Amino acid sequence: MEIDPNRVWPTGLTLAEAEELHRHVIEGTRLFGFIAALAHLLAYIYTPWLH
Repeated sequence: MEIDPNRVWPTGLTLAEAEELHRHVIEGTRLFGFIAALAHLLAYIYTPWLH
């Protein structure tokens, strides 16, 4: 088995592939956080016993 210097251990991804995957993970986390914050705000607004 030859070692490819363009691949990063232990994933076997290239640096560009790893950066693209990381960008998608970060975007997904931001979207999840926004939806969670919106859900919490709506729960606070529409739940009378929290006021």
